[in-house]
Amino acid sequence: MKDYNTGIFYKETSDKIDALSYAFGYDYRNYDPIIMNQDSFASWITFKNVEKILDYCLYNQTNPKQFENSNEFYLNIKKTILNTEVLDIKENIFYSVFYKDKKLLIDNILKGTEQAQIFINDYHLSYFNRFSTIQDVNDKILEKYDWMDWSDYFFKDAHFKAIIIMKLCNNNKKYDEFTAMYKLRIFDAIQDGSNDLIPFYENLLKVMNYLDSGEYKNLL
Repeated sequence: MKDYNTGIFYKETSDKIDALSYAFGYDYRNYDPIIMNQDSFASWITFKNVEKILDYCLYNQTNPKQFENSNEFYLNIKKTILNTEVLDIKENIFYSVFYKDKKLLIDNILKGTEQAQIFINDYHLSYFNRFSTIQDVNDKILEKYDWMDWSDYFFKDAHFKAIIIMKLCNNNKKYDEFTAMYKLRIFDAIQDGSNDLIPFYENLLKVMNYLDSGEYKNLL
């Protein structure tokens, strides 16, 4: 799919969507030059069971079965489970100028496309493989990192998604410990005057009550 200078490639299975977004860089004043480099790409993962539960509790809307264009994907990306871990890249892996001085640079396009494919294989496809199930997310993020760092790995609603994943993975000890701490933390903040957290607290209770009831199993 394409939309001006951006686009999305994605692979959908019965329980997961892997998506790779790309963008060309250019000066919006004259669209010249047009370049592509490693920063042109980002990868995303969403697990459908987690999204179903979150939608049921909070959004009550259905994800599109297919994204018609990149803008539609970005509008729905708020529900994406994971965004690419920050890549520790010190040097330019590739940098190609595709268009300059009103001319297409064919040799650069061919070379840049080849370099982009290598980069995607090395950095993005391996990311999709690393998180192939929600158990991988539980083991490699929730169990590995402090809860205050989870937002670095989840695009939005990090802690709601975390407790859903814990429940789906039968990580009951972690679920009980975290939800007790987190619920009390938010409640105490509200008692201290942070009334803006009331809607968040109410949503947290909605998700927890739904998970604790076991009714979520009917969605799976």
